[in-house]
Amino acid sequence: MERFIKFSGHLGGIFNPGSMDVYLAKLFISRYIIILIGLVATLQMLDLLSESDDILAGDGAVNADLWHYVTLRTPTLLSLFSPFVALLAAIISLAGLNIHSEIIIMKASGWSAFRIITPLLLMSLLIASLHFVFTETIAVHAKAELKNWKENKYAADLPPAPDTVYDTWVTDGNNLVKAESASRNGSILLLDKVTQYIRDKDKRITSLIKADFAVFRDDKWTMFEVKEFDIKTLKVTPMENLIWDTDIPPKRFIALALKPDRVSIQRLRTAITQLKKEGHNTASFETMLYQKFVAPLSTLLMPLLAGLAAFGLHRGGNLFGRIALTGAMGFGYFVINNLFVALGQYGAVPPIIAAWLPFFLFTLTGLSFILLTEE
Repeated sequence: MERFIKFSGHLGGIFNPGSMDVYLAKLFISRYIIILIGLVATLQMLDLLSESDDILAGDGAVNADLWHYVTLRTPTLLSLFSPFVALLAAIISLAGLNIHSEIIIMKASGWSAFRIITPLLLMSLLIASLHFVFTETIAVHAKAELKNWKENKYAADLPPAPDTVYDTWVTDGNNLVKAESASRNGSILLLDKVTQYIRDKDKRITSLIKADFAVFRDDKWTMFEVKEFDIKTLKVTPMENLIWDTDIPPKRFIALALKPDRVSIQRLRTAITQLKKEGHNTASFETMLYQKFVAPLSTLLMPLLAGLAAFGLHRGGNLFGRIALTGAMGFGYFVINNLFVALGQYGAVPPIIAAWLPFFLFTLTGLSFILLTEE
């Protein structure tokens, strides 16, 4: 009982913040906000300068469309750079405390290294939670809308973005089918610029069937403006309209061409379930599904990595070297994480390992350094 009371008192000291906890939290969050606003504003301005001519050249475009572009582009930039900004904010905050000997004072008062970075970790957890909610409720929809607007050459007064995907490839027995786009409206599915690659049993292409578009309606496919090209005779045969006899489920065209960074977690899970039922490889989608959780959580990792810049005597002359090493470790995390995501998407590494391994490895690295500091 006595041990429980002592442990509860220790937790109370962490989760019932005193003036020093509030000071550290404010120090970190203020720098995070300032750096995030400055970085995103700079990148947004440069991006707008490069796109402004195309935006104003759109059909019916007005100057207000420039602001509309900013409102669609900024959420993506905020979501993308939030973890990196958290790293910079943690480095600047902790290095500043080290330079002014505040770390030494806190340690002399009985605070451990873990206790010092706890307020930063709690603020990072709050940022990670907001990052996750912001990405799933705002950023993915803004990115999809911006993509649709850009595909229509920034034309004004566009209707809401349809349920459309681009560059869909599916298999139909031995044959391959490509559609430049697939749009769904209720039970009707429209494929644009459809190409069928007819293959023999040895998977060699024998002919091509091209259609301007194909429509799935009343449980059957109809292809319009069809032409067949025979590879052997080099002959083109116009076929006008054609009933397409295929077992391809309409949902497969939409599911296979989803862009995970432009859809919500729920829709991505639905697509994965659909494709798994049909026996498709879902490694790419599963990797990106896990990454939707890892990306915000990487913010929580940054104060641990920044501990290298905080703990150690700055009079030794190696503070700036440790700051540079911390920055290199943070940058290395993003590089390695992207590498593993690519490996997971191509099936070289299991999706769960590809998404989570870099995060846990760098978390252990940060914790190991903090433990070494405690020793």
